[in-house]
Amino acid sequence: MKELFEQSYFTEMYDGSYDKRNPEYKFKSYLNHILKRIIYKSNLKLLDIGCAYGSFLKAAKENFSITGTDISEHAIEVAKSRLPNAEIYTSAVADIPLNNKFNVVTCFDILEHVPELDQALAHIQNLLEENGVLVLSVPVYDTFIGKLVFKLDKDPTHVHKNSRYWWLEKLEKAGYKIVSWNGIWRYYFKNIFYLHYISNLTRGFTPAIIIVVKKK
Repeated sequence: MKELFEQSYFTEMYDGSYDKRNPEYKFKSYLNHILKRIIYKSNLKLLDIGCAYGSFLKAAKENFSITGTDISEHAIEVAKSRLPNAEIYTSAVADIPLNNKFNVVTCFDILEHVPELDQALAHIQNLLEENGVLVLSVPVYDTFIGKLVFKLDKDPTHVHKNSRYWWLEKLEKAGYKIVSWNGIWRYYFKNIFYLHYISNLTRGFTPAIIIVVKKK
């Protein structure tokens, strides 16, 4: 699995435009979403699983002590060059060491790629501090829009192509309590603009969702 996510993956799946399709404002919106849902205290620690080139870590570094992991050695190399003082290392989800606990663990567009999903969700629970939160985003394939996304999805590493309610039920069965879930509207207008908007009112129709959960 690891070899699937090297430089050729990022070039092919993002048409050579990874940064354009992952603009700064996207990750700031994720950060603001998280900050509204956690109890503030000093020395907050955040782990970004699947950190890719470190874009979210860059947004979060003013509010958290940051750590990033990714299965891709290529991505980690780029992330380290952009955030030379951050703790960033290569690891699959289930292999992340348990010697540190985190207030927040994030998985943005990661879990749909993980074949051993139950094992990954159980491992993430062990990475969380008491009252810590897991924040994840995933594409969803229900509703008319989701079915269209399914037809357009060319990523062979998407092993979980499910509905929003499948994800909510999966998390609850894995021992998590749903804190909130919202929809994400997103679309890349090639070489012009990347639309990324978190919505509560239309969460039943969006092509992706963001979920915040705690351990029960």
